[in-house]
Amino acid sequence: MVPAPDPLPPKPLGFGVICFITSTLAAMAVVSATNGFRHYGYSLFIGVPFSMGILLALLYRRGRVWKWADALSLIVYVLVLAALWLVFCKIEGFVCILMAAALVATVTLLGVLIYWALDTLFRSLAHRNKLHCIAILCLPLAMNWEASHRPTPPMVEQTTTIEVNAPPEVVWRFIPSFPPIEQPPSGWLASGLAYPIASEIDGSGIGAKRRCIVSTGTMPEVVTAWEPGKRLEFEVQHTPPSMVETNPFGEVHAPHLEGYFEARYGRFVLVPLPDGRTRIEGTSWFIHDLWPQWYWEPVTRHTVSQIHLRVLTHIKALAEKDTISAR
Repeated sequence: MVPAPDPLPPKPLGFGVICFITSTLAAMAVVSATNGFRHYGYSLFIGVPFSMGILLALLYRRGRVWKWADALSLIVYVLVLAALWLVFCKIEGFVCILMAAALVATVTLLGVLIYWALDTLFRSLAHRNKLHCIAILCLPLAMNWEASHRPTPPMVEQTTTIEVNAPPEVVWRFIPSFPPIEQPPSGWLASGLAYPIASEIDGSGIGAKRRCIVSTGTMPEVVTAWEPGKRLEFEVQHTPPSMVETNPFGEVHAPHLEGYFEARYGRFVLVPLPDGRTRIEGTSWFIHDLWPQWYWEPVTRHTVSQIHLRVLTHIKALAEKDTISAR
């Protein structure tokens, strides 16, 4: 009896085919999570890139000896192509993609590493590729479960301080309201994030209606504490869109622009210092419904701090100018 010939090894897939398949499926998964389930959570920022890493490694390993230089190059190509898909289809803008890039790249690499480890340690496991495919196909189930079991985002407090060469009674003139900030936004705020322009107030005292004018709209507020020369507190009634996406292919209406970052309360405290100076402490309380919080909270804190500094620097300049003029 003639033994059956050994089966021919599978023909390796080209790098272009691997990049196209992986990046396209990744972009479709992002659309499903953001526009379908409308939740920016672990399944999006961990599940999608992890599955993308496993799929990339699975396709790369087909009929091919593993070479880490090729695998790492593929990770870069796939991530860039997936980002271009999202930009071209007007799903996201460049800034948001860059903000998530470090997390997504790390988790994609982790997916590739896990595939490589299992492939190396358990070569005798006949169905390991089927197990990998099952893991990838579980991603929609994870998205559905997470969207239906949304966690409550925590309230985050951020305080920024600045010292002014003016007494508290002069600084107070520009706390309830201040004229437009002529200085264009700089640094992080120049990338399209919402930045403050001016503030207005109707009346004075507790219950007064205050409005913070930002680059994406108006933020109505109600004064809850009023101590001239000492303290102003207010409650935010509505938060306008958090940014304007940068996308050369047209306007982006990503769900996270509204409702995923909400300012809730604000406070200015004036602390008198020696030699007629004042320390202004600006505090905001806000929530952001982006997960994992341990990744997005530092980004959001930095953004809020930059917003504070824009306002406080403007108030400092106005107060110091008034102080000099009064001498």
